Amino acid sequence: DVLTVITRNRQATALYAWEPYFHNPKLRRRLHRINVPTLLLWGASDRFVTPGYYGAAYRDAIPGSRLEIIERAGHFPHIEAPEAFVERVRAFLD
Repeated sequence: DVLTVITRNRQATALYAWEPYFHNPKLRRRLHRINVPTLLLWGASDRFVTPGYYGAAYRDAIPGSRLEIIERAGHFPHIEAPEAFVERVRAFLD
């Protein structure tokens, strides 16, 4: 059942977000407006949206944000390394 839900969620993402380019070309110009503490968590092995390029770009575009890389995780660090993910979120919220 869980795998079915994951698969259907991914299918829905592809259906609704893929076109035109699975991104919003205006996003980069809007990120500077974020004015709350922001933690960016990224899987070190994310091959879809790489932390070195995309994670750093988000960090640089969001004032005062912090980027943390989660080792032994890819595109879904909250699933692949949940303990490390929760640890970092808790530390950030404290």
